[in-house]
Amino acid sequence: MNYRIIAKILSRVMTIEALLMILPVITALIYGESIVCFLLTMLIAGALAYLLSLLKPRRKDLYAREGFVSVSLSWILMSLVGALPFFFSGAIPSYVNAVFETVSGFTTTGATILTNVEAMSRGLLFWRSLTQWIGGMGVLVFIMAVLPLAEEHSMYIMRAEVPGPLVDKLVPHIRSSTTITYLIYICLTAMLVILLCCGGMPVFDSLIHAMSAAGTGGYSIKNLSVGYYDSAYIDIVIGIFVTPKSRTKIPITISIYALS
Repeated sequence: MNYRIIAKILSRVMTIEALLMILPVITALIYGESIVCFLLTMLIAGALAYLLSLLKPRRKDLYAREGFVSVSLSWILMSLVGALPFFFSGAIPSYVNAVFETVSGFTTTGATILTNVEAMSRGLLFWRSLTQWIGGMGVLVFIMAVLPLAEEHSMYIMRAEVPGPLVDKLVPHIRSSTTITYLIYICLTAMLVILLCCGGMPVFDSLIHAMSAAGTGGYSIKNLSVGYYDSAYIDIVIGIFVTPKSRTKIPITISIYALS
């Protein structure tokens, strides 16, 4: 087992998670909310990334075994760190519950321990839905789309992250494949935001629900979910975007690209 190459991958994962905190920070600043919880999380993620980067790989080889371990540990580490904003802010006083909420997001499960989601700040609501948006395509698929990895390394990670036979068609140009699928994913999300805005949903609400629908997790910022808007148009639009992915259990963006 090449533990050092796994540490290198985990270091990159933590670097990305630290950078992702910039988005809820911007959201919190726009709405005049505290950003301390996000800055603390960013600091911890950055520190972990630095410590893991100290383990320089002596060998560059990465095979299926390392791929599966990297994916598993990345999910765990991202969830443990991703739960910190909820815990530090006091929005979810129990760290265990905060981890549950975050794991539910990254795995797009959609289960929640919150009884009054509307009491949560906009910055935290954005981060909560962002976890589902990232999880919709797979955490490691996202990492491969934004950070350079050797093609042979990416293949084993991709096989560990994405179910089904469609992965074979994405190899050998795995980096370009993940980039293209994410562009499709972003375009579909943006399209849904526009359609929801056309239905009278506020811009922030549209963005949150679009990310949740794209990832098929279903997180909402209303206690009544989309039922709050009492709009058949909104129900139909979200249903159209969610149904294909929820039926196949495979990201629709990968399916679209693989069939092309």
